[in-house]
Amino acid sequence: MKKKSFFFALFALAALSSCNKEGKGTVVLNFKALYDGSPLVMMEPYAYNDTLDVFFSGFNFYVSNIRLIKEDGEPVELTDIDFVDFDDMDNLSLAQQGFTLSFPDLPSGKYKAVQIGIGVPMMLNETRASDYPSGHPLAKDSHYWDAWESYIFSMTSGKIDANGDGVFDDGAVLYHCGSDEVYRSKELTYAFTLDKKGTAVIPLKVDLHHCFKEGDGYIDVIAHPATHTIDNLTWAMKFMDNMIQDFGID
Repeated sequence: MKKKSFFFALFALAALSSCNKEGKGTVVLNFKALYDGSPLVMMEPYAYNDTLDVFFSGFNFYVSNIRLIKEDGEPVELTDIDFVDFDDMDNLSLAQQGFTLSFPDLPSGKYKAVQIGIGVPMMLNETRASDYPSGHPLAKDSHYWDAWESYIFSMTSGKIDANGDGVFDDGAVLYHCGSDEVYRSKELTYAFTLDKKGTAVIPLKVDLHHCFKEGDGYIDVIAHPATHTIDNLTWAMKFMDNMIQDFGID
């Protein structure tokens, strides 16, 4: 009897393992950076407003607390922190492909939404780059401000041509946004079905030009070229407000 029970237990365990394996799928988050609706290409000149042209050499940001919401409301955790980087997308082909994060072994079934944060949540923002091993998203020395005791949540860098001579030497854009006050999050409605052993792609986008919106125009980047002062977060908060508002399904 004990022998039969043992083999029955093994059979049940194997069946459960097989069922779990077949019930899993992969979700890919595909992020696209745009500029006025077209793929954003690094080092490519763009019209900023009626008087300025700009090119961007970098655009990256942390994403956090990413969850999928099943049709019945159950949350499925993807990651507490990761990093999206468009800095190397210096040709149209790369910009069109976008940046992907892949999450395997997720429960198959029907989903209705995705929740996502832009930046580093408060608890993680109390840590620092030296707390993490090489390769971890938060191990980036380039994205930690010792003086602010904060990560840089979003880093946007570029150059300005203000006189129309085609030379981008009239100023720099350094919108490096950090501190707990600028953290933003959002829930996006997106219905999809994740098949067993299948892959579902969630297409996400953010338009960098829209991140600089101010009233009926755009932030005066000649007067406000950088966001490096902890006692004045006005423009960093404006940028991040615009960013989370524009962030959505492509």
